[in-house]
Amino acid sequence: MLKGKKLRIILIIILAISLTVYFFYRETGKKNSQVTETKVEPEEFVEVEEAPVKIEQGIVSGMKNGQKEWEIEAEKIYLGKNRTNTIFEEIKKATIFKENIPYLDIKAEKSIADMKTKSMEWIGNVTITSEEGDILKGEHFFWDSGEEKISSRDPVEIQVKDGLIFAENFSSDKELSNLQLEGNAKVVLKINQAQ
Repeated sequence: MLKGKKLRIILIIILAISLTVYFFYRETGKKNSQVTETKVEPEEFVEVEEAPVKIEQGIVSGMKNGQKEWEIEAEKIYLGKNRTNTIFEEIKKATIFKENIPYLDIKAEKSIADMKTKSMEWIGNVTITSEEGDILKGEHFFWDSGEEKISSRDPVEIQVKDGLIFAENFSSDKELSNLQLEGNAKVVLKINQAQ
């Protein structure tokens, strides 16, 4: 009897994963064959009351033009009622890729991904570390897949090689090289003096 219950649970998990992969690739195929412009604004917050599908432990990848754009490994993954939004909790590892190579390492408590646009929100003690060692910290960030931009309407701290930058609002390209800071921006530079 116990084996029968285990078998049913395994079959349910396999079915849930199969449905997830099916809907993901079906939507990816539609997106590749039909170009549409959809933009999710950073201030939007998707709240899902009760997800119909919950997956314990898993890895989900976002694909763009045949290459991996992002990947999240989490303890809990919830598919929203509309199957468009996926919620990740207890995130173990998250990465944004540049030309199929890991570029930004992200730590956050929670993430909400729009599986149609591949855009996502990162929520709670977010730390984004670039390949060059720059560190971006804040409570809420938004990744716009279409424009490949990171933004936040909450206060942020940016640690760069020679200083610190603080601002109330922030946006940048994924290389963190074209920063736009708004609202009480403050820059603290370390100056090396020649002796």
